[in-house]
Amino acid sequence: MSPTHPCWCLQKWRTRTPAVSRRGSATYIALVTSLGGPISRRLRSAAAVAVVFGVLAAASPGAAVADESADTDSVESTSSPSASPTVDPSADPSADLGSETSVEPTPEAVPDPSVPPPGAALPFRPVLVAVTPADASAISTYLPVDDPSVTGYQISPDGYLWFDCPDLSGTCGLSSLTNGREYRVSLRSTGPTGQSAPSGPIATIPTASDWAKPKVLPKPRKRVTATFEAAGNGLGVSGSRVKLGVGTLPRLRFSENITNKAAVERHLQVAATTPSGRTVNVPGAWGWISDETVVFRPKNYWPGNSTIRITSTVNDTVLGKSGKKYLVGSKALRKTYVFRTDRSLIATVDGAKKTMTVHVNGKKRKNFKVSLGKWGWETRNGAKVISTDKEDYKVYRSESLGLDPEVEFYELPSKWNTRLTPSGEFLHTASWAYGRLGRYNGSHGCTNMFEDDAKWIFDNTIPGDVVNYIKTGGDMMEPWNGPGGLWNIPWNRWMKKSALSNASGKADTTSDDGSVDDVRPDGA
Repeated sequence: MSPTHPCWCLQKWRTRTPAVSRRGSATYIALVTSLGGPISRRLRSAAAVAVVFGVLAAASPGAAVADESADTDSVESTSSPSASPTVDPSADPSADLGSETSVEPTPEAVPDPSVPPPGAALPFRPVLVAVTPADASAISTYLPVDDPSVTGYQISPDGYLWFDCPDLSGTCGLSSLTNGREYRVSLRSTGPTGQSAPSGPIATIPTASDWAKPKVLPKPRKRVTATFEAAGNGLGVSGSRVKLGVGTLPRLRFSENITNKAAVERHLQVAATTPSGRTVNVPGAWGWISDETVVFRPKNYWPGNSTIRITSTVNDTVLGKSGKKYLVGSKALRKTYVFRTDRSLIATVDGAKKTMTVHVNGKKRKNFKVSLGKWGWETRNGAKVISTDKEDYKVYRSESLGLDPEVEFYELPSKWNTRLTPSGEFLHTASWAYGRLGRYNGSHGCTNMFEDDAKWIFDNTIPGDVVNYIKTGGDMMEPWNGPGGLWNIPWNRWMKKSALSNASGKADTTSDDGSVDDVRPDGA
């Protein structure tokens, strides 16, 4: 829900006109109040323009007047006959071309008071002193600017959406916030010449009364710590140092087995700040893959080119018991974990068409011909995620698959090899198979490609990029089989791994364990 002013702020106003909201553009117009109240700066400007148009219309009968009821952002002007007379010599042959013609001077344009003169100074920036969180709200304290250029103030929860403050008193509130999520509050002053540079941001986390965070912590107790990994699905990189693909899965691993898993989930909020600067909650669910490890999986992949913030208020939260001791979140668990996604790259391999289509930021970028696993060696369906496991040169040998050399023997060197699973599926050049690319399958599960195409994948993909396989004729990807494994757990089953989403109130921590040996042929 988008934040709005708290009701207590509105009680000071005598309202004449109800608030107008355009939620589609996430723009809000403040309540129009009685004279001297906090009227929207945009509405003041519009009112001033309307007054000027009214004066001009009264002075010029031919002028076009915009319909006040029109719902439009701009008004198309219509031309009217000139007030100044003209002389056409061809119309009257007897006209004295040598005589002077009296021409009335064009009246000077009336200045628009709503438009600041060129070079006008912007209002001074206010000083944002503090932001105090409360239940689903936050109150900002600021030092008012002692300057006539400042006629009001605006507040923002994220630097993207701005709302008018109700007065010039030095406090301004935001309400309808999400408890547990970090907001970065900014403030700016407004005036006839525009808006000042913002002051802030100051990070704040709204909180509510919480039975899991008692004022007096129980004893005896044991403090619980946790480690965070943005690339928690084995991408081979640190998500705090590099941008990740949209298939990354962040993970929290606690120092103790957690029995009150719902309390942990309730105190973790996930939000994404998009390139436009807008911050939104990310739909998804936490899933416990063991009693000490929880993973967040978005319902869809992460948005590209975004900053992801996971805000933890697990500090001083009772997380269950271990023996006779209460488990309580360490004070260090009040923090925000941050990582960033790169452009969104999602490839789809269609086993029926024998093609790979690559979309970057939602737009089709590449289309490659491929050949997949033959009968008995079908390539797995499902989501697979790229890691750092790449080799520019690799030799594929039949003995690694346990094949009888008397029946099938090969030793094939290949360039530009990108691993997808620990069970042995790669994207790679297959110069010996060019004749079947895009036509029929013939590999032992790998995705065969032309050299230039395999090199493009090798060079242009990063850890976390996604390759989805459909219609291959093979089994679904196992949840344990590589960085993409957990994406293949059906959503209704993943929800059962969440203590908050599971109807029983308990999390299913089964990890669907397996190993490469489970899928290798005998003797491999």
